[in-house]
Amino acid sequence: MSFINIVMLPDFISIISDGQITTNKVLTQSHFKKFESNPNGFVVGITGFELITNNIRKKFYYQPNLNFEEAELLLRAELEKYKSKQVNFGQHISFNAVIAGFPIENLKVPKALSFHVANQNIFERYYEKSAILSLIPDDISFNPNQIITDNLNKSLNITPTFQVQTLQRNALYKVADQSKTVNKVIFQEIIEPKITDRNHYSSCQ
Repeated sequence: MSFINIVMLPDFISIISDGQITTNKVLTQSHFKKFESNPNGFVVGITGFELITNNIRKKFYYQPNLNFEEAELLLRAELEKYKSKQVNFGQHISFNAVIAGFPIENLKVPKALSFHVANQNIFERYYEKSAILSLIPDDISFNPNQIITDNLNKSLNITPTFQVQTLQRNALYKVADQSKTVNKVIFQEIIEPKITDRNHYSSCQ
């Protein structure tokens, strides 16, 4: 498993991932981004069984015009399609996914859903407005979210985006120090709501 962290706040969403791909305990890639962001104001991240998670990720890469609602439906359909796949006979795959973004009907209330696929089942959690969530490897003994939670808003002289991104990098470094499946190659982006003429007109009413 790899590492993805998302900090969701009302004004922006920050995502970070490492770049390592490990297959059968062997490092196969060191600079691989685990998420796809979209200018329409959302991001999708996936970790786990590389062949399948990469296939799912490409679905979003090749459909750049999706909005958040459409992307959520696509992700759910892909998870359903792959949930019963097997690595070996009798051994079903497991992987994780997350989607976070700004729904077009209410850009002021961002939304996130995390999914865990295991034993042919899909388990999900829902988040709204503000959240800190991570997809983590199995070989760490701490909660990386706590690093961010404990230090968020302590420094008042820096911008929120800079502070969040710094804390996310600190969390990734600590995970990489302990996990054999996470490295210190950083992929990090800020996601903001897409403001359209319709959105602007509505906000002026």
